[in-house]
Amino acid sequence: MAKYIATISATFLITNISFGQVEIFAPNLISDNKAFGLTISSNGKELLYVKSFGGRDTLHIYQSKKVKEKWLKPELAFFADTNFKQIDPAFSPDGNSILFNSLTSKESSFDIYITQKTISGWTKPEKLSDSINTNASEFYATISLKRNIYFTRRIQSSDIYVSYFVDNKYGKAIPLSKTINTDKNESNPFISPNEDYLIFFSDRADSFGDTDLYISFNKGGNWSYPLNLGDKVNTEIGEFCPGIDFKNKIFLFSRTQVVNGRRIENLYTFPLKKLKIGSLKKIAKWAE
Repeated sequence: MAKYIATISATFLITNISFGQVEIFAPNLISDNKAFGLTISSNGKELLYVKSFGGRDTLHIYQSKKVKEKWLKPELAFFADTNFKQIDPAFSPDGNSILFNSLTSKESSFDIYITQKTISGWTKPEKLSDSINTNASEFYATISLKRNIYFTRRIQSSDIYVSYFVDNKYGKAIPLSKTINTDKNESNPFISPNEDYLIFFSDRADSFGDTDLYISFNKGGNWSYPLNLGDKVNTEIGEFCPGIDFKNKIFLFSRTQVVNGRRIENLYTFPLKKLKIGSLKKIAKWAE
């Protein structure tokens, strides 16, 4: 009986937060109240996400494949190492690279790793150079078509950095401008393939609650003041981990909240056209 009640309660938590055109992604199969950080490959047939097990003590990356338009039961990602906490997988726009983060000991911090597809298969994950990784925590990295990497670095607060790929190597990462980074937390940057816009989360004053998702536009290397994505996506609980499935034209994100001491989090989708990115760009403002 207790098990039955627990199952009903879990199902309620999964479905109750979905509203409007926001939908739970693969409820119960993948979104099971313990999932965040969805990324989908450029061909739309593979996905990766983080299984959080109701907290932050155990974090592993899982994978699934789509067969006949249905996602298979998820399993540990091919590069996963359950000896460590691993988070924030991200496919490159061409599908030939995967970025993710790993915490290799309690004394260390999260670092960014990459695995790349070759003729003979995927390479062994490699830690990126000290141009990107430092003694601070680096996490949530996404990559553009030019192979520039945008990511979060947490020192006193979280800020967004970029490392440009020049002459076949990554240059020393630099923080984005103060129109993006403030004394609040700015984190989880999703860079568009052509680097014309950036979506990230922040806990700044105009949020609807915990953390909200924002968008900023790039004009000649200058980033516009961020715009809140609005109440069709953002709520009073925490939204994070933005991404886009360009194949199916779907915006991807996660929500998280703490209920009775346990973290409840799931994966969500929203029609990309409903974000109205073009309209938002028209009202964006840049520093003079």
